[in-house]
Amino acid sequence: MIERLNNAPLGQQLATFTAGLCLAVSLALVALGSISSKHLQRQQQAEFGNALAHQIARRISTSLETGDLLSVSASLQRFVETSSAARVAIFDVEGKALGQAGDAAGQNLFEYRAPLRIESDIAGEVVITVNTDSASAAHLRFVLSLLGLAILLSLTLYGVGLHLGKRVGARVSSLSKQIALEGQGPTPPNTNELDLLARRVDDLPMELLRTNSEPVASDENYRTTAVLYLQLDSLMAYVDTLDEQSLHRYTDRLHQVVYASAGFYGGEIQVTRQFALAVYFSGRGNAGSAPFRAASCAWLIHAVAAELEKHMPLSLNISIAASLSELGVGDHKDIYPGLYMQSTLDELQQVCASKPPKILLSPAVCEDTDVAGRIQQQATEVMDYTMVEGFAGPYDDLLERQLQLILKRLLNPALL
Repeated sequence: MIERLNNAPLGQQLATFTAGLCLAVSLALVALGSISSKHLQRQQQAEFGNALAHQIARRISTSLETGDLLSVSASLQRFVETSSAARVAIFDVEGKALGQAGDAAGQNLFEYRAPLRIESDIAGEVVITVNTDSASAAHLRFVLSLLGLAILLSLTLYGVGLHLGKRVGARVSSLSKQIALEGQGPTPPNTNELDLLARRVDDLPMELLRTNSEPVASDENYRTTAVLYLQLDSLMAYVDTLDEQSLHRYTDRLHQVVYASAGFYGGEIQVTRQFALAVYFSGRGNAGSAPFRAASCAWLIHAVAAELEKHMPLSLNISIAASLSELGVGDHKDIYPGLYMQSTLDELQQVCASKPPKILLSPAVCEDTDVAGRIQQQATEVMDYTMVEGFAGPYDDLLERQLQLILKRLLNPALL
């Protein structure tokens, strides 16, 4: 049933929903009205019955005081005939019947009692029985009329909802036809208008219709970045002489050297030229400023390559220079920093073309406080760059320990 309703037209769904909701609310109101009216009716009946019982008790108290039972019986009979009580009876204090009039017959009988007093003494009790069949029938007719009204209102809303639903469904069907692609098959029978529209929308090439959102520039790309440039001199000669498998092993070894050294100082490795790598350092880390970390990483790469050459048949000549850029590397969201970085890379490529025997630092790198206070330098004639001669005592010891850790890992016989 639910599946059938889900596949029904939109107009029928809307009409069924509104009619069902209206019927549920109406039935709740009918139930509330029925309970309230029944409670009010019972309360009024109790007040009326108690009033009748006290009335007849006062009426016969005088006759009972004089012992005139005939007058009492006549009063009871007249009371039954003139009131709505079906039966009235009086009992003494011991529960013995002293008189009775009327006959109680019916399904809804209620008894009401009142004390029978002679002056200030209680001489017995009056019991009247009221038949409420007519009141119950009137209450039932009231409830049935409310139910009929609820059903009529629900049917009216069903018709209105069906009319509005058909109009909305026709509008949705029109939109589905407008976005239908050529070559699509016929519409399956008994298909809901919304399901058909959703199916047509899914068939649209939405990726081709959407425009890419504007890229958001990252603050990290606009921080001063130290650039360590590695010119792979030996690789230039081996490209034309080594077979593919040997060349692959050689480049893997180069990557291990650079990756292990950059890992100590948080460097980011990128291939920038055909035979060159760049390692980028930005921000301030635990090992010092970005320029100092670039110089330390350069020393490790230079030292590791020199030691590995003793255990390899091939050379690991690498020209190394470091400089400073005002911007970062950039990414796919913002290409401006990457374009700005090219001038720094071009300058470093020109410096490394002279194949310096040691690490060269640009004037901007040398101005860094950590570099000036921890690194021993020597002037050169290459574009005012200086050459790294050594590190201050504690930092030299640290670099030596890092060197031994890298060599212990890379000189593993399984990797040679």
